[in-house]
Amino acid sequence: MVKNVIVCSNLIEHEGKFLLVKETKEIARDLYNFPSGTLEDNEEIRECAIREAKEESGLDVKPEQLVGLFQIPKSEMGNNILIYVFKSKIISGSLTVSDKHPEVAFFPFEQIKKFHEQKGLRHNSYLFYAIENYLQNKLVDLSMIKIL
Repeated sequence: MVKNVIVCSNLIEHEGKFLLVKETKEIARDLYNFPSGTLEDNEEIRECAIREAKEESGLDVKPEQLVGLFQIPKSEMGNNILIYVFKSKIISGSLTVSDKHPEVAFFPFEQIKKFHEQKGLRHNSYLFYAIENYLQNKLVDLSMIKIL
């Protein structure tokens, strides 16, 4: 049975580099991703992005703009995934690794392009396309998102 999944993701840029975490879970082992995760019951999408950034990177962030919406109608697990990617600003904290994310680091876009070419990015390389949107200033103000 196909499950609809909402994911909230953080594009965090610092000094021209982008924060990626390396995954260890079976379905995504050794793939890079933005700090991101699944929306929990009754959770607002910006709060999900904030929570996931803290859990996966150790950073406290503030989502500032929407970089894009990316749909994967049939993911590697057969789910229909909708990914909200936020441009998020670092507020505080320091990079922290964990068993689930043994590598947490900033990478230049040129290196991320290589990961993309080598199929080393999670979820069909959505984050590569999100960075392209960001670099082309294709951003949406968060006032366009209304929580009802």
